[in-house]
Amino acid sequence: MDKINTKHFAFLLLATGIVSLKTYPGVFMRDAGRDSWIAVTVASVLIFAFYIFIISTCKKTEVYNMREIYEKAVGKRLGDIFIALFIVNLFATLIECVSAEANSMHTNMLLETPTWYLMIFFVFPIIYTIRKEIVSIITVTVIGIILIMMAGINLGILTARYKDWSLLFPIFKDGLKFNFFVALAKILGLYGSVSITLPYLIRVRNRKSIIKHVIIALLIIIQMEIVSTTGVITTFGTVLANTMPYPKLIQTQQVSYFRFLEFGELYVMLQILGGWMLKYLISFYAMLSLLKGFGLKRKHLIWITYIVSLAAYISSYFIADNLFRLFTFFNIYSYLSLFNFIIIPLIMFTIFALKQSSSTQN
Repeated sequence: MDKINTKHFAFLLLATGIVSLKTYPGVFMRDAGRDSWIAVTVASVLIFAFYIFIISTCKKTEVYNMREIYEKAVGKRLGDIFIALFIVNLFATLIECVSAEANSMHTNMLLETPTWYLMIFFVFPIIYTIRKEIVSIITVTVIGIILIMMAGINLGILTARYKDWSLLFPIFKDGLKFNFFVALAKILGLYGSVSITLPYLIRVRNRKSIIKHVIIALLIIIQMEIVSTTGVITTFGTVLANTMPYPKLIQTQQVSYFRFLEFGELYVMLQILGGWMLKYLISFYAMLSLLKGFGLKRKHLIWITYIVSLAAYISSYFIADNLFRLFTFFNIYSYLSLFNFIIIPLIMFTIFALKQSSSTQN
């Protein structure tokens, strides 16, 4: 089975678009401060318009093959270069997933456990699922997202009484500064992870309802990110929140009922471990799908799976071992994703749409 339906595709969107912004919001909150929730809202509107344009272009032209779109837009050679850049960004995403998962667990919960040890139980067991057919990827994703969303709803209820909504105001107290747009660019870059799903479009069957299900998925992602960002600000305020590498993990430690029930961390562990695992899994499979387009056979892809897994492990170890180095990487990754996951696809799909429209008219 190598086909998926539009509902499955919506779950892939949820798995790739949520976890980065929720895990390390400090990357953009240090720039936008109290106005971070406004930056997230603006970026949400932009990413919604971006992805709906991508899907609408595919549906209008009846072309869902990412490689074909790139090649028809700028030619085979240049198209292959941009596909290669997309693959490089997918590898950077693998490093992001491994590093964020291991360092967040080490920093906040398992201080005695080194990051290299945590990475072993993240990177290598996932190889088993990656080597299976796409039905395994979808099954794991659907189950994982359902559990993550249930945990998120519970966390929202448990942490509600600890929030002070007055901390969101005043808006733009010091005016609209350049740092706000820097934060907006970073948020868009992290939101750009939704483009990881583009290689999966060709596998979707019965695409009649694809726009409807994509809209539903995007709206769920957007509300989760806005609620998450406002939740951090209303709990800590931006000054205190910006001193924390992973404020969501600290936020859940406040949960206490009847002076002995303290289980907020259980939910956030599920969200972080499950969220990063799903994003890693989907990114890896997308990378293999694109590499297959370069003429690589199954036996080559098997070896590439082991080599890339080892490379991701080694790279993540050197990055995640130091918190300052890790957040420098997160900043670079946000700009890299903005370029490869947002700007280039937008240009490619726009050129492709214009060319198709011109050829139709002629």
